Amino acid sequence: MRNTMQVFTLKELEKILQTVASINPMQTKDYLQALQDENLIRVEKIGSGNWYWSFTSDAKKNRDKLMRNLQAEQNRLTELIALTERGTNEEIERRRTDVEEAVTPSDIKEENSNINPSDSYLQIHEALMSESEILDKDLACYGESDPTTIAHKVEEATRSKESALLWTENIEALAGFLAARVSDRTQLAEVMQAACGEEYIIGEGLLEL
Repeated sequence: MRNTMQVFTLKELEKILQTVASINPMQTKDYLQALQDENLIRVEKIGSGNWYWSFTSDAKKNRDKLMRNLQAEQNRLTELIALTERGTNEEIERRRTDVEEAVTPSDIKEENSNINPSDSYLQIHEALMSESEILDKDLACYGESDPTTIAHKVEEATRSKESALLWTENIEALAGFLAARVSDRTQLAEVMQAACGEEYIIGEGLLEL
């Protein structure tokens, strides 16, 4: 049906399906209803009868919608990475400034003029190292907001987008192949579920992404 780029009436499909798929005309309506339930064909009532079709453009629209959703998720994660990194850098700089203002060589020298300047800087270094450890612990608590974790999610979203395009084509090809050869609605649904696993629900079709 998709290859012909045409619309058909029920009577026309009864003849066609009997020839190409050995489907009894009495079963044609149920068979078409099963395909409609699984979004493999479209139907519109015009006048006194129903017209059926399945255009390639419909499959393209589904793929485009999936790509837009994945692109939006990738953009959201990218923005979140930038915000998190900026916030982390600002917090690190703020804490470093606080430590430097709290512990400086001049302050230590005024308290004890006998302290070696190198010892003063050593104390500053130790204070900064201690603050760095605190920051590391804070970052570990960020979890989902950790820039490394978010960057990994962006990579996963990109791979998912590419994989989704490939598998959309594969599933459509499988559904079209089976639809032309399996006349039993229940059997067709069971075969699709076996092929697609949890992504396919009998009576509903493929889960929407």
